Amino acid sequence: MHLWKAIGFTTLIYFAGIIGISGDYYEAARIDGATKSQMALKITVPLLTPLIIIMLILSIGGMFRGDFGLHYFIPNNSGFLFSSTDVIDTYVYRALREVGNVSMSAAVGFYQSVVGLVLVLAANGIVRKINPDHSMW
Repeated sequence: MHLWKAIGFTTLIYFAGIIGISGDYYEAARIDGATKSQMALKITVPLLTPLIIIMLILSIGGMFRGDFGLHYFIPNNSGFLFSSTDVIDTYVYRALREVGNVSMSAAVGFYQSVVGLVLVLAANGIVRKINPDHSMW
């Protein structure tokens, strides 16, 4: 379900990145006799590498973030599916709605955000050590 939801947005991001590549590169490659697969491997992929790395860093940051709509509304909060569809986001909502424990749900939400931030900083640090030009900051 998540792939069906995210594939359109991701496709648009990469399509915008491909459109941003200057046509002069492809024209010069055509004049030199390059095939379409060679142009894709030698021009498109290297020029999209920064975009791919940024999308990877952002997806690593969202690793502990569950899709609330997918995990709450699709199974309809069914007790039978509850053990396999419960994620941090639905736990925070359930703790607020049913138990009324504001401090616990705030702590869990804050922990989730801090872990996401640490993962983004770590992934960006690794990318900065490998290639400083491709890191976010």
